[in-house]
Amino acid sequence: MSGYMEFISKAWKEFVKQGDINKDVRLEIADSWKRCKGYGVDFMDGRGNDAYGVSVESKIEENAELVSIAHSIMEDIYNIIVGSGFALFLSDRDGYILDIIGESSIIQKANELNFVKGALWSERAVGTNAIGTALYLDKPIQTIGAEHYGIKQHSWTCSSAPIHDEEGNIIGCINMSGICQDAHLHTLGIVTAAAESIKKQLALIISYDLLNITFDSIVEGMIVIDEKFNIKRINDKAENILGITQSEIFKMNIKETLKDLNFDDMLSSSRQAYNNIECDFHIRNKRIKCIINAVAMKVNHKFMGSVITFRETEYVHKLVNKVVGYKATYKFDDIISDNEKMKSLIEFAKKAAKSDCNILIEGSSGTGKELVAQSIHNYSERQQGPFVAINCASIPRELVESELFGYDRGAFTGAIKEGHPGKFELADGGTIFLDELGELPLDIQSKLLRVLDNNKIVRVGGTYEKKLNVRIICATNKKLKEEVKKKTFREDLYYRLNVMNIKTIPLVERIEDIEVLANHFIEILNKKNDKIKVMSKAYITSLSEYDWPGNVRELRNVIERDYYSSEGNIIGIENSEISETSKFIEKIKDKEIKEKDIIPIDMLEKESMIKALKFCHGNIVKAAQMLKISRSSMYRKIIKYNINNV
Repeated sequence: MSGYMEFISKAWKEFVKQGDINKDVRLEIADSWKRCKGYGVDFMDGRGNDAYGVSVESKIEENAELVSIAHSIMEDIYNIIVGSGFALFLSDRDGYILDIIGESSIIQKANELNFVKGALWSERAVGTNAIGTALYLDKPIQTIGAEHYGIKQHSWTCSSAPIHDEEGNIIGCINMSGICQDAHLHTLGIVTAAAESIKKQLALIISYDLLNITFDSIVEGMIVIDEKFNIKRINDKAENILGITQSEIFKMNIKETLKDLNFDDMLSSSRQAYNNIECDFHIRNKRIKCIINAVAMKVNHKFMGSVITFRETEYVHKLVNKVVGYKATYKFDDIISDNEKMKSLIEFAKKAAKSDCNILIEGSSGTGKELVAQSIHNYSERQQGPFVAINCASIPRELVESELFGYDRGAFTGAIKEGHPGKFELADGGTIFLDELGELPLDIQSKLLRVLDNNKIVRVGGTYEKKLNVRIICATNKKLKEEVKKKTFREDLYYRLNVMNIKTIPLVERIEDIEVLANHFIEILNKKNDKIKVMSKAYITSLSEYDWPGNVRELRNVIERDYYSSEGNIIGIENSEISETSKFIEKIKDKEIKEKDIIPIDMLEKESMIKALKFCHGNIVKAAQMLKISRSSMYRKIIKYNINNV
């Protein structure tokens, strides 16, 4: 070592005095000397430069994470090298000293060299040195004795390695310095390993911070449990949903809190995930209904814990309603009429909307009962909530209860394993529209009455009563008062639902609206097809003279059919079925009626049912559709008329 020291000292003198570089000087050192000479660095100095006047505190704060991680690693190294006469230094990416650890004797010598916190140790500031040159070259380097450009550093040996972030950017430098007589190559290996360790620790901290941010930004509540079912971690959303603090949650027994989740199955089963399970959190003697997903963590088939994510059932239902379209689209402005009775009906419906009373809408098919119901919902305080419509006649009798009120797991054969919410639960916070109410079976009517009395539902197979906030609007084309007399509809339910009564008006009583509505439907079709079609006067007359048993719905269908049937821009009576029907009706009116021509309604109904069943090859559902009656009515009449083997 002493021979090299003499050589490099002589080479340094030749360079600073004559500008000559000995060919045996290391290339990194030779190039650095040239740079320093170009910078105008004083080779007779070499002390740390603090002329830039930076605040040590601000520099440390700016590099707080680097200092925090590097300091602990520097302490570990120092504990190994203590007594060796070396000290450890940390700089930022520019060469400002941020941290120092070492024995007092070497620290004192460093102070004399202004090798202190806040001083700048770049090549431009103090000449060739391990920190400045390592940062310039972006590689580890060791400088010994006169390899330093400034003469004040010739008694030192220094080893430095740049510190990088995950993307390869320089963020600092770690240095190990001592007296040059103690120079050893192993010091370069130590700082290189330390720089890599700091890089990995920084990456780990960043990943951990990112994980924390992700963990707390998840819109679902999250609970992490270990292999013994102890709660190890939760996120902020879990606290909000459960309404308790972290300290309370960590004391919870997860098995007692989530009684519906089979934790023992997680241990024994090969099943990894449990998805969309409806569970109740039992917190402070109350239940919080949630939809839960649980993923078991297993290593070599050994259970290591689980991650449970959950959302409040109410939120999930709102999301479901949004996706499946449980939303009212029509408003009172969409009801087109010049009829005074209709205008009075709309004004009354608006008053009813502002109350929270149950509403019964009565009227024949096609008179716009659901249109009125949707308008009421959108005019009410519940307009931001769901609007769930259900046709009571379209549900098979054995499924009515589960469809309305939902069912719990295992309620019946074929039930979804996790259970299923009913339409009343999905309508929570909004409106449920029960169309064709008169088709509800009597046993379901009694259950509906119970819901009206206490605003609670119990799922099929369940025991827990869930409180709901639902407004009920019903509609029927039957005369329910007569059904009450026949004992097919409960009287007490009728009066509970008929708080506000709205009777829709048949189209035949709104003659002035026929042309208005027809023009409206044609305008819609013109926009859709980018055409301009109009009705002839004769066509308008034929529309006005027709009886419209199907009301507005039939009018719309007729207009649409005739619109597409007409080849030109004028919609006339030539291709319209309405004109032929009107002529047939007139012939009947003009014909002399005899007693033998009168056939009892029951016989006509039975004959029509037999014809429909034969035409549909015995398919009851299709026959009911042809006859425009519900399936349940079809079954009832088959029994009534003793229709067999059709």
